[in-house]
Amino acid sequence: MHDALTIFCTCQVFHCRYTPAREKFVRRELREAIICMEPRKKMPEAEVSLRLAFYIIEKGLAASDVDVAIDGAQVKTSSTIHFAIVEFLRDNGWRKNEGAENTWQGVYFHNSYNHNIRIHSKPGQGDVVSELATGHTLRAECKKGPLVRSKSSQEYPLLREALGQLLTIESIGGDDLLAVAVPKSQKFDELTQRWRKAPLISRFGICLLTVDENNQVSGLPINKIAEPGA
Repeated sequence: MHDALTIFCTCQVFHCRYTPAREKFVRRELREAIICMEPRKKMPEAEVSLRLAFYIIEKGLAASDVDVAIDGAQVKTSSTIHFAIVEFLRDNGWRKNEGAENTWQGVYFHNSYNHNIRIHSKPGQGDVVSELATGHTLRAECKKGPLVRSKSSQEYPLLREALGQLLTIESIGGDDLLAVAVPKSQKFDELTQRWRKAPLISRFGICLLTVDENNQVSGLPINKIAEPGA
């Protein structure tokens, strides 16, 4: 890192007048550029929820607007922004409907799709709730997590916590399709593949989903879902 900064700053000196302020600016810009080039190490919970919602709508699985519950602390605490949600949605082509521009909660639309994403902060319903074209209602609890294998095995408690939250949802319907969603990674893939075979998870039909950075989801058996009430 130091050598790269030195070379870059030296090149700048040859092309423009050197000042300590300019060197400081160049160093900061290069650091930010290098950070952007490095592979991401984790995916926030809000991003997992939104990418799952993107997938449901993009694949034509939704029968109506998709509800996404995001706790305010996932977005910002005090003056610290943890997840730039409006910018993230805008980068993915989603714009907020007119009104209440001073808050990130609300209804977001995409010019390419018929259904919207409704973002709120009401707990106890599921992080992502969507009425599917099959007549089922997908109700998913989402969790953040590492995108690369963690030395401390964070994946185990994160997946267990998501399952625990799913079990404490305040109300469900007879045609609800229950799921937990975590970021796609080698370790999460291994865990979800193994735990899908666990007796209780299998008996109650709980879907263990992994969500990647391209809005692709693994583990949602849409093609195998029977008619409602089956």
